[in-house]
Amino acid sequence: MDEEKRYDIVEMEARMYAPLEWDSPAICKIQDLKEAHYDEALRLIKHHFFREEPMCKTIALLQDETSVKTYLDLIRIWMKDTTSLVALSLTSGRVIGVAVTRINSNSEKSDIYNRVLNFEGDALEKIMGLINALIKRSNVYEEFDCDIYLRIHVLCVHPSYQQKGVATALLKVCIQVASKLDISAVGVVFTSGLSQSLALKLGFRLIAEIRYSRWVVEDRVVFDDTGKGNYSVAFMGIQTPRE
Repeated sequence: MDEEKRYDIVEMEARMYAPLEWDSPAICKIQDLKEAHYDEALRLIKHHFFREEPMCKTIALLQDETSVKTYLDLIRIWMKDTTSLVALSLTSGRVIGVAVTRINSNSEKSDIYNRVLNFEGDALEKIMGLINALIKRSNVYEEFDCDIYLRIHVLCVHPSYQQKGVATALLKVCIQVASKLDISAVGVVFTSGLSQSLALKLGFRLIAEIRYSRWVVEDRVVFDDTGKGNYSVAFMGIQTPRE
């Protein structure tokens, strides 16, 4: 094989395995999350999502090492579903945002399986207890008359890049990904007032909601200080445009 033909084959293989790039804001590029970025994306989630997300913050997740390890291991499993997205800074190439997504199937009972998992770590068990109660209440497959939907499990943007359109762009691309995969709906658990407002602006609608003040376990409000404006955890969804 001559050198020119060998170069063409290498170039073709590079294009085949390169991450797909999506519509992105001016400060970053959004592409499919590949294994090479798993560790950096997980560090972003650990240092910022676990610290800033209302439920994680209130329950002091970072102080529970078992919960942190279990949650990160679970997120890595979700990442391997190959539908997740990453936002990379155009100046540094660093991971500045991530949307961890997974396809949930009614026929495979994905949601039910997630609800019966035993989570190691007291903090994580409390978080998942509320989220799974919300998912059960949502009846998303009936709401959207579908067998599968794209679930966004984690949406995280580095604090330096928040309020700059990165979260909005990641959500929009998640909808595009679902549309490309012929998935008729996207569902997300939003835990802050700010994220819920953003979702409404993008066309998501409220499907189910549980107020933090009413989530009581053993006569105690579990999430009793979620911060100003963060009053509920909400499952919100949107139907995707058909390709």
